[in-house]
Amino acid sequence: MGPDAEDVPEKLATLGDGDASVVPLDYAAHPIRLLATSPMERKWRARSCKKEPWTVAWIEESMSGGGVLYDVGANVGTFSLVAAKVCGRRGTVVAFEPGFASYAHLCGNIVLNRCEAIIIPVPLALAGTCGLGSFRYLSLDPGQSRHDFRPEAWDADEADTPKRYLQPVLSMTLDSAISTFSLPAPAHLKIDVDGGEIDVLQGAVQTLATSTLRSILIEIDESQTEPALAILDRSGFALDRTHKGKHGKDTASRVWYGIFKRKA
Repeated sequence: MGPDAEDVPEKLATLGDGDASVVPLDYAAHPIRLLATSPMERKWRARSCKKEPWTVAWIEESMSGGGVLYDVGANVGTFSLVAAKVCGRRGTVVAFEPGFASYAHLCGNIVLNRCEAIIIPVPLALAGTCGLGSFRYLSLDPGQSRHDFRPEAWDADEADTPKRYLQPVLSMTLDSAISTFSLPAPAHLKIDVDGGEIDVLQGAVQTLATSTLRSILIEIDESQTEPALAILDRSGFALDRTHKGKHGKDTASRVWYGIFKRKA
């Protein structure tokens, strides 16, 4: 007999729905399968290509000849898998995902789709500094997004609450992660971190300045447009094209997607 409901912490109530299955990703060019134990994976992640056709087009344009792509905020790995299928063994994908449930399914999806030799999964939060940060989950479901990462020091008293899990998480700058772990230098960089894009960019000064980095696709919260454009301009990137978006039905959180290319 399992534990009584009152013995189960409230913050565990949304840890998937227990109905495990394998679902197809909506990518016509290659068959890709996803592990699914949550509604988020079935409703959102499995339809990622329809939701962001511009991301698919950029990946196909960027990785068809091989190279190295960084997927920062990879979630369960839908776009990492698309990139891996596009480039095959001619390329490498480095997928950063700090959320524990999504990271587990990212690794599972890598194995499920036989991409072990192409995708390097990294369980780190990227930020403007190195340290112990705080990762507050919107829910514990794999495939969920819009979690709240804060690079400020984790506070045990704040974490001791009955609702949303506040995870202590190790964070690094992208520059430090590359040098510390001898990661291959990126030719293409995808950033989708739900409002933390400025921190990621501030921790990537050396990476952005490297001439081998040729293009960037980034989701930018409208409130962060000016500083993001300033950083990318100083780093030698020009805005090539834009696409509008928003976080689901949340009209208060509007975002746009920019594709930037290295200035000639």
